[in-house]
Amino acid sequence: MERRNERLVPFKAVHPGVTLRKELEAREIKQKDFAAMIGMQPTHLNAVIKGSRDVTLELAMKLEETLGIEYGFWMKLQASYHYNVKAIAKRNEDEQKAILEEQAMTSMVNMTMLYKRLEISCIKPIERLSDVKFRMGNAYTESAIDSHENGFFKHSEKCNIDERNMRTWIILALMAARDVKLDVEYHEGNAAKAAYEIARMANEGLLTKQAVQECLNGYGIGYCYVEKLDKAPVDAFSTKKYEHPAIVVTYRYNDRDKLAFDIIHELCHLEKHAGDGCDDFIAYEGLYADDPYEVEANEFARDMLIPPAAWKAIMKVQPKSSYPAVVAKCIAEEAEKRGISKSIAISRYKHDSNVYNIKSYRSAKIQ
Repeated sequence: MERRNERLVPFKAVHPGVTLRKELEAREIKQKDFAAMIGMQPTHLNAVIKGSRDVTLELAMKLEETLGIEYGFWMKLQASYHYNVKAIAKRNEDEQKAILEEQAMTSMVNMTMLYKRLEISCIKPIERLSDVKFRMGNAYTESAIDSHENGFFKHSEKCNIDERNMRTWIILALMAARDVKLDVEYHEGNAAKAAYEIARMANEGLLTKQAVQECLNGYGIGYCYVEKLDKAPVDAFSTKKYEHPAIVVTYRYNDRDKLAFDIIHELCHLEKHAGDGCDDFIAYEGLYADDPYEVEANEFARDMLIPPAAWKAIMKVQPKSSYPAVVAKCIAEEAEKRGISKSIAISRYKHDSNVYNIKSYRSAKIQ
């Protein structure tokens, strides 16, 4: 992407009368005397020098004759002055429009943070906006500014969400997804295959950032990281807008099992939902649970990590005590026999039973 070369516009347009005044001062010629020399009314000459009267072709010829400076020089100064006057007016108009546009965008997006993340340090709004649009490219028109209205991020009262920061994060995620370049072509069915591989690695304790990226990239799916923003509790985002589908994560929780669940959740969207009237999906804290796509993606991730038959068999085992620690130990042992991660099984049990005071078998951190 190349920027268009533009002619620089000066801060102030300089009238040729300024140059004429300096020339007369340098030659120690008084304006009244010079007016007589060229046969011009002193008031008219003074108007030229003050910039309220143009240097005409006739005057330029007289200046050449008396001062020895070619008439073309004076005509170019006059033409340049007229151009700069219009250019400055246009620039001022554009700057005012940029201020208004930036104000409008600020009501939807955290522009200060966006500029910071994109390392844009321009002082003038028009330069900042020009730079951010250049950096964003098509992500600017495809961003959350246009695609998500106020109130899109539905959440409970307990979930503290800053919608401006959420939109800002989505813009950054779109840019990251847009820039994904892979040699492997994506085919339908690849997301499901990748989900199986991610689940396998998670249960075998082999899931790392590098392993995830290699797995997804191998199926033609981009994998990106965009740092979280304050009060923007995003876990993952997926999109199929660009050349390659992509998943963007935040590592908001340093939790390997949750990362596996979030990635498989997004892979379900890519496999089953993308293109069905929507190309983008986002998972975040407090996300409404009545959306059929989200419900299906959760079930897909849950069953991929622990197949229904395996979970049914695990839960058939009766512990000797109902004490949470005893139940957890029993579930963990049965899960291990079936090739299921202990921490994944216990996480599933805590979610299903709403018993969260089990401190053992916690997920490992992301590496």
